[in-house]
Amino acid sequence: MRRLLHAALAALLALGVGLVVPGSPAQAALNCDVPKPPPRCNPTEPVDPEGVLTSATRVPGGVAVVGWATDPGGYLVRVSVMIDNIIVGTLDAARSGSFSGTVPAWAGANVCALAVTTSPAGGSTHLGCVSLAVALNPVGGLDSFERSGTDLVLKGWAIDGDTTGAVDLHLYHDGAFAGTARADGPLASPPVGYPNYGTAHGYTVRTPERPGDGAHTICLYAINVGAGSMNTLLGCRQYTVKHDPFGALDGVTRTGDKLRVWGWSVDPDEPRTPTDVHFYDSGVFVGSVTANGNRTDLPGEYGPAHGYDLTLPVRMTAGDHSVCAYAINRSYGSNNTQLGCRTYNVPAPVVAPTILPFQEWDLTSKLVDLEWTDNSTSETGHRIERSVAGGPWQEIWRDDRNVRRTYADNAVTPNTRYCYRVIAFNDISEAAAEVCATTKFPALPRPTGVTMAGRTDNSITFRWTDNADGEDHYLVGWGRSTDSGATSTATVPARPGTGGEMTYTITGLPALTGYRFYVLPVKAGYDNGDTVSGTGGTSGPPVVDTFTSSTGSVEACAPRSVTLKWQTSGASRVVVSRGGTVLYDQTRDLFQWSDEVGGGTHDGNVTYTLTAYGPDGRTTTKTVTVARTTSLPLYKSIEFKNTNRTNKMYVWYYDRDGWPLEQVAELNPGETYKLTLQHCVARRIRVIEGYTGRVAWETSPMIILGYNEGHESTEEVR
Repeated sequence: MRRLLHAALAALLALGVGLVVPGSPAQAALNCDVPKPPPRCNPTEPVDPEGVLTSATRVPGGVAVVGWATDPGGYLVRVSVMIDNIIVGTLDAARSGSFSGTVPAWAGANVCALAVTTSPAGGSTHLGCVSLAVALNPVGGLDSFERSGTDLVLKGWAIDGDTTGAVDLHLYHDGAFAGTARADGPLASPPVGYPNYGTAHGYTVRTPERPGDGAHTICLYAINVGAGSMNTLLGCRQYTVKHDPFGALDGVTRTGDKLRVWGWSVDPDEPRTPTDVHFYDSGVFVGSVTANGNRTDLPGEYGPAHGYDLTLPVRMTAGDHSVCAYAINRSYGSNNTQLGCRTYNVPAPVVAPTILPFQEWDLTSKLVDLEWTDNSTSETGHRIERSVAGGPWQEIWRDDRNVRRTYADNAVTPNTRYCYRVIAFNDISEAAAEVCATTKFPALPRPTGVTMAGRTDNSITFRWTDNADGEDHYLVGWGRSTDSGATSTATVPARPGTGGEMTYTITGLPALTGYRFYVLPVKAGYDNGDTVSGTGGTSGPPVVDTFTSSTGSVEACAPRSVTLKWQTSGASRVVVSRGGTVLYDQTRDLFQWSDEVGGGTHDGNVTYTLTAYGPDGRTTTKTVTVARTTSLPLYKSIEFKNTNRTNKMYVWYYDRDGWPLEQVAELNPGETYKLTLQHCVARRIRVIEGYTGRVAWETSPMIILGYNEGHESTEEVR
C-alpha cells in the first residue's frame, strides 16, 4: 500500500499540477564509501520519512501549514496537504526538515499532511491532521436582534477567508431587498479560525421596520469574495409591528335620551399612557374621552388605567343607529383604530290610544270598565291615571308587558265623577287619551211575587209586586224555557208608590209552550240590579213529546222485559195501558212531564197506549208497538186428511238430520187427524205412505215452531 501511495504521489509530483513547491537546494548524492556511521545505501529497501504537521491556519488566498519532515537516508521529502482527503497542494521540506507554505483552500473540516520520500525505494508517512473549518463562502453570525422605536438593530460578525477586508452585507425585508452594510466594526478578538485576519469584522446594522401592523421577517446575507460560490445567510428574525392603538367597544345601552358606552384602549408605543377615544354616531362625531379608567382585567404589561365609560347624547331620530369608537394613535402608528360599533334603536313617538264609549254595563255604582284601542306600534306599555271629583291625578294601574287593553276600576263609590287618562308610553315619549264618567246610584229594590196570573192557547199574563219608588218604568223580558235568557223585551209604565200589583200580558205565543219571564225596575242613573223571574206556559191540548219502548221487537219464545218512557207538555194526567190493563195513572201539576214505567215481560206483538189529559179536559193519545220476530214459521196446529183411496198414512216427528223420532198418528184412507203443536217447541214433521214408504208431505221449511198464537193449517195427503 505504501508503495502504491508513493507511486501515486510521485506521479502527481512529476505532473507538477496545483503544487506549491518552495525553492530549496538540490540534495547531494550519498557517498556510500564514507566510513562509520554508514549511510543507508540500499535503494531497494523502502525507507519511511519522519515528521509531523504542526499547524494549519486560514489565510487570505488559502491555508497556511507548518511542520517538519525528514528522510533518514537524506533524500528530499515532499509533503502533500489534504483537506478532507482532497489533495490541495504539495510542499518540499527544507534540508533542515521544516516545511511551511500556503495551499489553496478547499471546503472542509480537517487539514492533513502526507510526507513522501524521493528515495528510489520510495516510502511515505502520515504527518497528522489539524481540525480547521475551512470555508470558501463567507461565515459569520447574527448574534442579536433588537428594536429601537421604529428601527431594527442587528449585531454580529462576518468574514470571508479569501480576504482580510470587510465583507459586504445585504438586508432583505419580507423577501425584498432592503439595503446594504459592511462588516467592518471592531470585535474583541479575531473570529475563531481566523487569527491572522484582524478584529475589524463586526457589524451593527440599524434599519427601519416595515410599515404596517403585522408579522414581518428580516434576513441578513454576507456577500462572497473570491473562491466561494454562494452568499451566506447569517440569520433571519421575525418581529411584529404593532404601533396602532387597539382595544374594544364592550357595550352600548340607551336609556331615554342618554347613551352609555364603555370599553378600553391601549397604544402599544406608550402602554402606560392613556389614549383618547372618539365616538361617531351614524357617521357624526358626538364626543371623546380619555381612556384612563380602571380595568383590572387587562393584560399586566399595559397596566389597568385604560378603560372608558361615559354617557353620550342620543340622536333622537326614530330607527336604528350605529355608534362607533376609535382609538386615537399617540406615537409611531399610522392609523386611528376602530374599536367596534354597536347598534341601538330609537323608537318612534307613541300615538295616544282611543278610549271606547261606555256601554250600559260599563258604568255601575261599583264599577267603571275601561276599554281602548291601541293606535301605536312603538309603545312598550300602558298606564292609567285617575282623578276623583276634580282632584289630583294619581296612577292606579300599569302594564309594562303591553298585553292589556282593558281595565276594570272596582275602587269607586256611587254617584261620583271620575276622570281617567289612558297613557301609551315608551322610554322617550308618551301620549294620553282622557275620559270622564259619573258612577250610578245603587239599584232600586227588586219586585217580589213574580207568578203567572193567567193564560190562553196564545198568551200568558204574569204579575208582580212593585217594591220600587220613583222608577222610570219596568223592563220585562221573556223567552222559552229552553232559552238561556230573555229573547224579547217590553217596558211597563211606572206606578206611583210601592206595594201595588202590576201585570203584563204576552201575546202571539204558540200553544202549549213553556216560558220564563223576567221583571226589572229601571231608573236613569241607577244600577239595573238583578232581574226577578218566574215560569209559566200557554194552554192547549196536551202534547206527547216522546213515547218510546226500550226495545222495538222481541224474538218469539225469547221473552224480554220492556220499559216505557215518555215526555209530555201541558198534561195534568198521564195514563199508560197495555190492552185493557192500566200500567200507569198519575196526576201532576207540571207543564212538562217525563217519566217511565215497566211494560212487563213478553215476546212481542204488544201495543201500549199513552193518554195525556189537559187541565181543560182535552186529551192526546199516542201508541208504541213492540213487534214479534221469528226465524221459524209459527204453527198452532196442522190438520191432516188422508185422501189416498188405498193406502194408510203415518204422521212422524223427525230430527234435523232426517232420523225418525216418534210416530204421532196413523190415518186410514179418508180419515182426518188434527196435530196440535206444543208451544215454543220446534218440530220437523213428515207424512209417510204406508205401502210404499214414500214421503207424502213434510214441513217446509224443514223446521217449524209450535206457538199458541201461530198459524192453523189443513193439509191433504195422498
